Amino acid sequence: MYVSPWKTLESRYIHSDKWLTLRADRCLTPEGYTIDPYYVIEAKEWVNIFAINKQYEVLITRQYRHGAGVVCYELPCGEVEETDMSVVEAAKRELFEETGCEAARIELVGSSFANPARQTNRVHSFICYDTTTVREPSPDDNEVLDFQFIAIDELFKLIEDGTFSQSLHLASVFLALRRMKATEYL
Repeated sequence: MYVSPWKTLESRYIHSDKWLTLRADRCLTPEGYTIDPYYVIEAKEWVNIFAINKQYEVLITRQYRHGAGVVCYELPCGEVEETDMSVVEAAKRELFEETGCEAARIELVGSSFANPARQTNRVHSFICYDTTTVREPSPDDNEVLDFQFIAIDELFKLIEDGTFSQSLHLASVFLALRRMKATEYL
């Protein structure tokens, strides 16, 4: 069976501010079905940072996430801002802002769509090597977070007990660990 894209017949913006842009499309499928409305969230590109120190401990953050109403563990992360020259620069900035850390080397390990059914953005996953704390963090006004380096085995325990459960972060962990194994860091 051949799969082909839908045709967008019309788009209208329902809402747009600094937090959310929501678009309603009227679409025509190749089979002749009209879907109206089909809601699309236009979101900024995103970066997730798997940062390790010289002891191969992973840097994790812990913060409240209002959408799910939970406090959870995650990787340092954030949106790519208009002032960022690249996704690499966004990753460096987010790591520095949220944790006060810098890395000796940063490497893109993969990019994937957050949710291509409804969202336009991708998540860019990075691994940062030889990460060290160089100053106090300076998170955004809406961010209150803790951070710490933990052993990879401890990270797996947090994943297993569900407290490290953000699916896009799990994908970034997978990509980073795969790269580390391929380069014999593990």
